[in-house]
Amino acid sequence: MNLKVLKAIFPVILLLFVCSCNKEYLETSPSDQIDQKKIFENISNVNVALNGVYRGLYRQYSDQEEDGHPAIMINMDFLGEDIVHTARGSSYFRNTYRWIGHISEVNDLVYFAYRLYFTTIANVNLILDGIDKVPGATEAQKNAIKGECYALRGWSYFNLVQLYGQRYDNANKPNIQLGVPIFTSYSLEPKARSTVEEVYQQINDDLGLAMTLLQNAPARANKTHIDLQVTKGIKARVALTMQNYPEAVTYAAEARAGYSLMSNSDYLSGFNSLRNGEWMWGANQLADQLPNFGAFYSYMSGNVNSVHTRTNVKIINSQLYAAIRPTDIRKKLWWDGTVADAINFPGVINVAQGGPEPSQMRSIYMHRKYMAADPSVSVGDIPFMRAAEMYLIEAEAKAALNLGADASDALVVLMRNRDPFYAKPTTISVTDVLLQRRIELWGEGFRFLDLKRGNFPLNRRNTGANRTLANWIGITAGDRRWQFMIPRREIQNNPFMIQNPSN
Repeated sequence: MNLKVLKAIFPVILLLFVCSCNKEYLETSPSDQIDQKKIFENISNVNVALNGVYRGLYRQYSDQEEDGHPAIMINMDFLGEDIVHTARGSSYFRNTYRWIGHISEVNDLVYFAYRLYFTTIANVNLILDGIDKVPGATEAQKNAIKGECYALRGWSYFNLVQLYGQRYDNANKPNIQLGVPIFTSYSLEPKARSTVEEVYQQINDDLGLAMTLLQNAPARANKTHIDLQVTKGIKARVALTMQNYPEAVTYAAEARAGYSLMSNSDYLSGFNSLRNGEWMWGANQLADQLPNFGAFYSYMSGNVNSVHTRTNVKIINSQLYAAIRPTDIRKKLWWDGTVADAINFPGVINVAQGGPEPSQMRSIYMHRKYMAADPSVSVGDIPFMRAAEMYLIEAEAKAALNLGADASDALVVLMRNRDPFYAKPTTISVTDVLLQRRIELWGEGFRFLDLKRGNFPLNRRNTGANRTLANWIGITAGDRRWQFMIPRREIQNNPFMIQNPSN
């Protein structure tokens, strides 16, 4: 990070105090009056600051393709093969889908992702630097906030290194390929890129501290915030990505403890509420905090009538759909193309007319996973972590350890919830688990990173993708295009920064 970029990024925290803290669930009063000098006057102000940091994870940055982390989730799936675009539609995210945006150092995407996560890091570093000076605050109060800050910092670096660095390879340690700069305190001084190995060490250090500090923290008020179990879920993700399979097993099991899997009726209810008992962490979208254009549901829902949903209906990879068993509740998230099933898939709604939009595109395999409760407003909660993912992490890690029977034991709990006729196999492979992961986590922002961490190629052959958009077959594993470019403005203003090497 460099001086000019950080100066442009850091004032965001003050804006967040103002714009994010007008709702009861954030417990924010007097948020509209706080400024940087007042943050450390008392512990309540520090909590307001922390609420602002969380709100920054799902606010809009420079344009309508930049709605915080949920926009990154969209990009991660549009870079994969399982969400299929049926038409050119609007221009939004088109360059992502075509694998153009993230490999250009001047594209908005590479700067947006860089800015989003380094903003979070800068803001939590500010809190960590000053919280011990807060008068009257108890150690327990300070430790709870510190724990969340370390978890947020570790999570942010995890996102950054996955995007801007090459994949972590446990068989070739240390991973000396370039990652991103590391900041452990608030600073405007430019720094060089640390290695991927060093960044992952920092991630694990931060998550370790977070788990220690959150051990005795009071229960969180809302799932918008990170707690001990969410931190363990992040740790499980990191361990899986680093091919540290024993740790992945341990932390995935601990993370999901006490969470129940959702019922089949809940599975078809629209994926729009943090009240769902399976959701561990997510964004709480409120109607009066939505931008005029660009909310997550404007791009990803099956019922909000936007130019993106109306003219470019999103469908599931036809091969993936075919792999879902007929008795699996998840198959009902996508239209089978029959007249009988069409009643369950009205598509986007023309609110003025009180029914389906007549001009909309329709397609076999169109989805109803994300559905706004009120199609006149593109609002809905967004899942960042669910207990189902933890079952999948445990099963994949055990399969990678050649514990196929144990992996089957882990996976069967999830599978029989989704499909009561699922016959438990005696053993399963990593491939078996990854198939279920693709089905279960469709549209939740994992596919690009799953392909990258597994060193798999992208293959869009016979998926149903529009040929004018996906006019290539795929991207080979290890291709340089699996790395996001460092933004040009960072290269130009940071004398220590160098671009990704060609390969």
